[in-house]
Amino acid sequence: MVRVAILGAGGMGRIHSGNLSSMDGVEVVAVCDVSAAAAESLAGRLGCAAYASMDEMLGEARLDAAYICIPPYAHGGQFEAFARRGIHVFIEKPINISLKRAGAMVEAAAEGGIVSQVGYHFRFGAAVRELRRRVAAGSAGRPVLFAGSFQCNSLHSPWWRDRSKCGSQILEQVIHTYDIAMHLFGRPSEVTAFMANVGHADVEGYTLEDVSAASVRFACGALGSISATNCAVPMRWDNPFTAVYERLTVRFKGPGEATFVTTEGGTASSEELVDGQDLYKAEDAHFISSVRGGADPACDVGEGYASLAFVDAAMRSARGGGAIVRL
Repeated sequence: MVRVAILGAGGMGRIHSGNLSSMDGVEVVAVCDVSAAAAESLAGRLGCAAYASMDEMLGEARLDAAYICIPPYAHGGQFEAFARRGIHVFIEKPINISLKRAGAMVEAAAEGGIVSQVGYHFRFGAAVRELRRRVAAGSAGRPVLFAGSFQCNSLHSPWWRDRSKCGSQILEQVIHTYDIAMHLFGRPSEVTAFMANVGHADVEGYTLEDVSAASVRFACGALGSISATNCAVPMRWDNPFTAVYERLTVRFKGPGEATFVTTEGGTASSEELVDGQDLYKAEDAHFISSVRGGADPACDVGEGYASLAFVDAAMRSARGGGAIVRL
């Protein structure tokens, strides 16, 4: 039996705990949230213990693994505390606002010898996995161009609008697109970016950007662009991206749906891949399998650090007026 705790009883905590409670050989034994009412509400649904203090939970509950599902600004040593006790950790992205603190988390995971996984569910999309398979097989050819976009239009929650709490739109949301670019093309070597608040300058408490554009040179030699806005279609979250290789172009509507166009000898043939699997369930199943030793860890906290460094470089470039930042 894998005994799991949920830290954070909000939306992601509810999603992951629901998935876990439906798995054989997995038991959610504790829910912890700074809001005792929120912890008790979710724990009541799951039939487990509720805590408002993480220290109290660690002192009482016997845990094999923990899920950290709290907002970015609230990350302050919880990962390290679990790691010191040998408790495996699934952590939602971004792993921290601070790159320095994120580095300490990577060190803690290594010292504790734990399995860690970051919640980049895009990586589990069937279309993403099929592209990775073709690249590994050599049929795609060399990587050439990544073009990604993240578009929405919502004020979200008050903490999300506050740069000091969420970091930025690209740190809290668009990091999914930055991460999938890195997952497909490898580590970036140079980044230049611009950010602005065009449509929300008069909205009280809105202190982050609502539009951004970044250009990237990857270490493999390929180039990329990632744009984002919070001024698009209200209450829609669209994240299309395109990956171009020498002999293959893949246009993604999402991580599980894409058009694969193979180009060979001046001709082109296309095929559609559509898979509606629940990516949150897929990533949860993989993490539990990794904890049991049945699968290689996917997207560990070191990868979470790399994606955070990628976004951090874009933010530093934007603060410097679009200056090139080398990683």
